[in-house]
Amino acid sequence: MFSKIQQKQLGIYYIVDECQQSGSVLTIRGWMCSTKYRFKNVHFLIEDKTKSSFLIKGKYGVTRNDVYQNLKIDNAKQSGFYAQAIVENIKEYNVWLVFSCESKKYRLRLGKVISDGEVNKEREGRVVEIDSTEKVVDIVTEMNSKNSYTFEFPKEYYAQSVDIIVPVYNGYQYLEKLLTSIKLTDMNYRLILINDKSPDTRVEDYLEAYAKENDNVILLNNEENLGFVQTVNRGFAISQNHVALVNTDVELPSQWLERLMLPIFENKEIASTTPFTTCGTICSFPKFGYDNKLFLDLTVEQIDSEFKKIQPRYEELPTGVGFCMGINREVLQEIGNFDAKTFGKGYGEENDWCQRAIEKGYKNVHVENLFVFHNHGGSFKSEDKKRYLKEHEKKLLQKHPAYSSDVAKFCAQDPNKDIRQSVEFELLRKYKTEKTILAFDHSLGGGATKYLENKKKQCLAEGKEFIIIRYDYLKDLFKISYYWKNDELKMQYNDTKNLPRILEYLCIDEIWINELVTYPVLYEQLKNIKETAKKNNIPVKMLFHDFFAVCPTINLLNNEDKYCELPSCETCNQCLKNNKSLQALDYGSMEQWREEWKTFLKSCDEVVVFSNSTKEIAEKTFGMLENIVVIPHQIGYMPRIEKKNKTTKTLNIGLLGVLTKHKGGDIVAQLVDRIEKENLDIRIKLIGTSCVDINSPVFSQTGAYTRGSIPRLTLENDIDAFLIPSIWPETFSYTTEEIMKMGMPVMCFDIGAPAERVKKYEKGIIISKISATSVYETITRNQVIKECCNKKINTQKILFVVQEVTFSSRYRIDHLREQLIRKGISSDCVSIKDVKKCNLKQYNSVVAYRISDFDKLKRLKKKVQKLNKNIFYDIDDYIFNYEDIKDIGFLKGKEYRNYENYTKLIKSCMTLCDGYIVSTLSLKKVIEEQFPGKMVVINRNVASMEMTIASLTVDKVEKDYITLGYFSGTKTHNDDFESIKEELLDIMRKNVNVHLLIGGQIELPAEFNEVKDQIETFKFVAWQDLPQLIAKADINLMPLENMMFHECKSENKWMEAALVNVPTIASWNNELATVIKDGVDGFLCKNSEEWTNKLQQLVKNENLRKQIAHDAHERVIKEYMTNDVESEVFKILFN
Repeated sequence: MFSKIQQKQLGIYYIVDECQQSGSVLTIRGWMCSTKYRFKNVHFLIEDKTKSSFLIKGKYGVTRNDVYQNLKIDNAKQSGFYAQAIVENIKEYNVWLVFSCESKKYRLRLGKVISDGEVNKEREGRVVEIDSTEKVVDIVTEMNSKNSYTFEFPKEYYAQSVDIIVPVYNGYQYLEKLLTSIKLTDMNYRLILINDKSPDTRVEDYLEAYAKENDNVILLNNEENLGFVQTVNRGFAISQNHVALVNTDVELPSQWLERLMLPIFENKEIASTTPFTTCGTICSFPKFGYDNKLFLDLTVEQIDSEFKKIQPRYEELPTGVGFCMGINREVLQEIGNFDAKTFGKGYGEENDWCQRAIEKGYKNVHVENLFVFHNHGGSFKSEDKKRYLKEHEKKLLQKHPAYSSDVAKFCAQDPNKDIRQSVEFELLRKYKTEKTILAFDHSLGGGATKYLENKKKQCLAEGKEFIIIRYDYLKDLFKISYYWKNDELKMQYNDTKNLPRILEYLCIDEIWINELVTYPVLYEQLKNIKETAKKNNIPVKMLFHDFFAVCPTINLLNNEDKYCELPSCETCNQCLKNNKSLQALDYGSMEQWREEWKTFLKSCDEVVVFSNSTKEIAEKTFGMLENIVVIPHQIGYMPRIEKKNKTTKTLNIGLLGVLTKHKGGDIVAQLVDRIEKENLDIRIKLIGTSCVDINSPVFSQTGAYTRGSIPRLTLENDIDAFLIPSIWPETFSYTTEEIMKMGMPVMCFDIGAPAERVKKYEKGIIISKISATSVYETITRNQVIKECCNKKINTQKILFVVQEVTFSSRYRIDHLREQLIRKGISSDCVSIKDVKKCNLKQYNSVVAYRISDFDKLKRLKKKVQKLNKNIFYDIDDYIFNYEDIKDIGFLKGKEYRNYENYTKLIKSCMTLCDGYIVSTLSLKKVIEEQFPGKMVVINRNVASMEMTIASLTVDKVEKDYITLGYFSGTKTHNDDFESIKEELLDIMRKNVNVHLLIGGQIELPAEFNEVKDQIETFKFVAWQDLPQLIAKADINLMPLENMMFHECKSENKWMEAALVNVPTIASWNNELATVIKDGVDGFLCKNSEEWTNKLQQLVKNENLRKQIAHDAHERVIKEYMTNDVESEVFKILFN
């Protein structure tokens, strides 16, 4: 074991980024380093409840630039660890990191994992490590090898014949393309068509006519529907040669049969061959494991023309995929046909056959130089098909227990990823239609990189392609990330001299210099960019995020860590000899540095600076720059904080961001030391993390934060004023702008961009001298800060108790806590199991949210009652009377087997409480009926400051179609969606420009197959990403079954859509009728006819959509923010 004392003694820092199992794949990821020692023999251990252990070697020493930048410890540079393994038949286990240090062995527990999978007690636990070495395309190799491989089919094999078996069941619309494309081969073949009693009579007529016209066609007609497996077996029975099994919904390119069958002709050990396709699970392109559309809407021949240039590796597969599969005749004779007895009419038969082949010593391989179109993508399965899949998966695992782990291992390794990316890149390059921007950046992270990431998002939303080159100084190579739409391609190169060729090869339209810090042979880099841009007439934009162009120290701090104020080059040369902050060692001399940069800057089409202060420094260094423009950063919405009182007795000075030396870390440390020595009621509170070691009771840090959480953290920490302690002339300072937008007092030194803006700010304070003493004097003497201290201290406090933290608790508890803190009232939130540790005397009242532990709540009630205080139950769903809700469809699912008991526990706990806080008027009425005599108040769900910030800063995507969005993606809403199925299908059939965006756990009915090309799906997203997702829609769908359970639900989905200016159409019920103004800030539908008519109105009328969305947005901003709380709620909480 590894104690905290040992951690301190060894000087160890560590973070576990991920330790979880998805499916059967365990992923371990994080970092660990020591200020004192290097670790040896690092590996991982899985230990189950019986103490059985499994060793995983994993990788330690993975480059972690982010950790190094934060800690500035040499050992942090390569402190990352990573491992993946297949874990089967182990329900619960601990994951340990094992390492040696100073000849002693230590174990560090990374986490506990509980698998979702079922455990077979008759089988032992199994752990198989996955080699997850990522294959990345080397762009120079790509350029050199272009057109170096040409597929040639050995002439002697043309003498052989192949039997092509095509089982047919309906699919009339596919037949012409399939049968036309089958002929795109020079090989001899027999085509065995088997009509499996297709109900569509056109199929039989078409096949009969085709067979008469072609001598090499054998047509079989099943007298009854046998299903896929038996139909294929009937084809196998009359086959005489190697077989190509092809589905009806396939389109083939030229020379398809030659490439598909060549591995089998040349290697008797190969049982099956499978090409790349759009929809072929482990053989899918471009997205592995997905159902794809044809890439860039290209033809099969256009895509295949690039695959044909690939020299195949014939990687081994755990299974072939039956849409288009080459089958070895000798293997077929040895192991038999598809197993019709086990797999009936289909699903799992080819997987079983391929596994049987592997067990006999044969191989299934991927044909990497062939692409066929499988027009199966996005098919939605009928209930019968879902049942078959589930049953047959069990049967498959019974026959081949290692099958799922073999597939999982293959997926984790993804051995042909580099081939997919290479082809994808070539197709993008060859068929590009939009502008492509290339940006140079470093790999250190920070504000400049965040700026670039935001610009990248904007460009991608505009339909542009975006390429970023970053130099990885620890691996000494250049990484290229090529972004388009929602995809990313990764490439790399090693040698700087190849840059001109690469820039031309990438076909770029504009170059941005975001950062060149850490780049080697910098002068050569500048020359290459300048000359290539001039030769190809490519505009270049220089972004002045720091002062690297002025001095290789970046931040203009001299060897004494003070702002140098731009002395002579002679002084600079002396400074650089002793300066530890150099970011470029091959600078030569300061004279050369500035001359090289001056030449480069003047050659740029535009030099962008973000403040006048930066412009002054640049022009003081390089002289007048005619191409320089000042464009301050725009940070977007940030709510204004109205702080009416304090919640603590101390003066709290806030810091924001990452505290480093150049950000004033030493000054803060000195300030903290003086405050502690003089025992002052002052606290320094950092929203963020400190890279400077400050151990003091007067200093605290929140750790990592998001931009959206800044206002809440400011209030929770009772911050009175902020300090920007930066000792270098920052070029902008996002944090300064964020603080001013909140309306908070802010201090800074008279230097750089922060001072430029703070001087103009009504609550701005300039500290004349850069020193801890000056900061101290300002804090203790400044009138603005004294006024902060004079505010009344509010000692009111509420305790919130939850069963567990859930998605819904965010709406209720976190938001109510935010409403209170914005009124100057603090609160705490604990789980029911930890409430016994709380001093209940400090709270005015207690709020319990969805507590189902009756005994613990009863004990809490007694303690609260003794103190003459109240406990209130907060609830936002009708889940306390099972008789009233038992007929709801989703309750029939196995995960709700114990729901009746759960509802009884909820009701028992509610009975203990003194009153109730609910989310809707309907829920209030129900509770008043069932708990008479107790107070019930409404606190409607609102939008937190973080949700509002995320919503008001989304990037709207321009598109030429209408998107209907459905975002209630849990199984509890399957029946809701079913209620408008016909209306949606009707409008989508009639309007091909109407698309559906849907996700979560919702399973689309099979009827949606006919409009599958108009459907986009998504998986569950974090709530912080929800606004951007909803913004992709033009109309928000909110169907609800007409029942009391749904009437008690709140208008969350309407509110969230309104925040991002998306109009909502919803089912009418008594509750929503009191909230949504029909035809004004939303549409309400009482029946199918209204759904159809109102949907059509919204689809056809863009102005109507905009007006409804605008009115809803204005209302939500006015009525649904956390800046207020219902007066009734306030009264009951504080008597």
